[in-house]
Amino acid sequence: MSELVAVPEAIRRYGDTAAAMATETLSAGTVNQAVAIAAAVPVFGLIGQDFLATYALAQANHLSSVVELATVHAGTAVTAHQSAATYAATDQDNADLLGGIGRA
Repeated sequence: MSELVAVPEAIRRYGDTAAAMATETLSAGTVNQAVAIAAAVPVFGLIGQDFLATYALAQANHLSSVVELATVHAGTAVTAHQSAATYAATDQDNADLLGGIGRA
């Protein structure tokens, strides 16, 4: 049987990093969406309305993907924190059981 060593605090830090990545990804994607459309409108004007409509759709799809990626990072953060809590609780339960052996 191989040995598994889990360090709950390290897992929590990983979760914190994943949460920060979720926030930063979402923030960057949202800013990019607004800036890109705002910059394109005066360039293309009335002549490029069809292109702008297609471009806006592509940008919306891009934003959807960015949101999906941010959601994955957020889910990773939650799972990491839950795992750390489970490892810590299991370790404490086992320590309590082993500590109680001599008292029984």
